[in-house]
Amino acid sequence: MMEPKAFGSFVKRGENIYRTSAYIQWGDSEESIGACLLQNPGSATLDKELTQLLNAVGSASGWIKAEDPTMKQLVSVIEGIYGKNKPISGRLHIYNIFNLQNTKSEDAIEHFENLVHSGEYDITKPLVNINEFKLHPWILLGWGVKQEKKWKNFQLIKEKWLKLIKETNVPSFGKKHEKKNEYYHPCPLISSHRPMMAQELINIYKQQFCIQRFPSYATKPNLIVEMKQVEKYDDDDYGWYRTPANPEYIVKGFSHLSIQSGYKLRAYQFSDGGGNGNGIVWAIPEEKELQDLEDCKRLDGFLSVPKPAHALSDFMQVIEGDKTPLSYLQAAIVYHELNEFGADWHGTSWGRDVILPLQEESGDESYEYNINDEWEMIEKEPDIIEPHFNYSMEGYPVIVFHTINDIGTVTWNRYVHVFSKDDYTLKVEQTCIATGGAGIIF
Repeated sequence: MMEPKAFGSFVKRGENIYRTSAYIQWGDSEESIGACLLQNPGSATLDKELTQLLNAVGSASGWIKAEDPTMKQLVSVIEGIYGKNKPISGRLHIYNIFNLQNTKSEDAIEHFENLVHSGEYDITKPLVNINEFKLHPWILLGWGVKQEKKWKNFQLIKEKWLKLIKETNVPSFGKKHEKKNEYYHPCPLISSHRPMMAQELINIYKQQFCIQRFPSYATKPNLIVEMKQVEKYDDDDYGWYRTPANPEYIVKGFSHLSIQSGYKLRAYQFSDGGGNGNGIVWAIPEEKELQDLEDCKRLDGFLSVPKPAHALSDFMQVIEGDKTPLSYLQAAIVYHELNEFGADWHGTSWGRDVILPLQEESGDESYEYNINDEWEMIEKEPDIIEPHFNYSMEGYPVIVFHTINDIGTVTWNRYVHVFSKDDYTLKVEQTCIATGGAGIIF
């Protein structure tokens, strides 16, 4: 594998040097393989000839000396992420909170503050080209964790960068301080600590961006919850009525999820009197109760579902979690369970899905069909059968799992759940990838 090289562009104004752009290049590709946001340029410099050009005309660009410890550390992180023995081709773009070159962190911030106050450094200018910034698959945050109240402009420009990252939806990661919204620099001052930091960043990246597989039993509730009926319900058992069953126990059975404070989940039940049932779950303010049916708006479509005036449009809006991969898997299950809450007999669909791979210890071995049976493939057999998590290229959390369903025709199905970056609302795509003959008929 070719050794990576570092490139930089510099300008000189008075006695101050500013690095206007920088990247580390592997191979020949100009595509971004990632980016990082650090505090300010340190000791990486141009070679002697380009330095003379910089001093003479005030600007210069070219390959820079990569002996800088931060450059070496970034190379270690990238090669750990993508594989040191695999061919890497592309650029790691290096951004800085401010681009004043200074090798001492706190001195650099003080100098930066003085330049802003004197009008020599304008923090109101655009930071970078937004369209180019959007092309990065991710950005590593690592400007350091030192804070001083007097560094007001440093805080302002940091907030500007964070706003840009949020608005462009570029996924970010880094080693975050336990109590502050600050990120440790990827290259510790103590050289013996650098290998450990590099490995930590590699692990954080892999946890956040690489595919994480789960055993199928991870889709089961993992907390014991006492089922309590709701405060207000109807005694009817035909047509639509307010059910005494509380849908909240489904969410509370999963350890990484909760219901947003100020809201609760309640449900209406439908029964045709012949054993068929359906339900609808709504998220409503905690101080409210489900409206009487005659006061509800009726939605167009199957069964004219009742919607109370104070209900949110999507119950997933009030599902909260810790944003771990497992929380998204649990949220995907909650989504399906709540969408089929109250379903009976012909109202059932998801209730007959069994998530693959089958687990003997869970009793799923009694299920008549499995992936070793004869299947008529509609699509290529997937490489990963287990439930798994990853981030899409656009940075959205994604959960994928496969099921067997035996209603009518036995089908092997793929469910793809794409979550919002902001909460646990999601879009679901279900695809039948194979059929396995006749199933059950209710």
